[in-house]
Amino acid sequence: MSSERWIPIESNPTVMNSFLRKLGVSEDWEVNDVFGLEEELLTMLPQPVLALLMLFPITEKYVEYAKELIEKNEGATISKKVFYMKQTISNACGTVA
Repeated sequence: MSSERWIPIESNPTVMNSFLRKLGVSEDWEVNDVFGLEEELLTMLPQPVLALLMLFPITEKYVEYAKELIEKNEGATISKKVFYMKQTISNACGTVA
């Protein structure tokens, strides 16, 4: 990770929605917490859902798990709508989100 640091923006819906309004984004769009990826938890989200942002630390355990998934799913088709970005600047996750 880069030694460069950004001023952190808290990654919670209230702060993110306030930031969106200041950018001129309509109140038709909002950020919500996701409490899990199980179907019954996902149904709690306002519809339609246009994006899912997952912010989490990349640990050694995650790297090993990712390698296993890549090997297991070799040749699988991945939607072009999926976007992955690795954070390289400390504290940038809220801003990037």
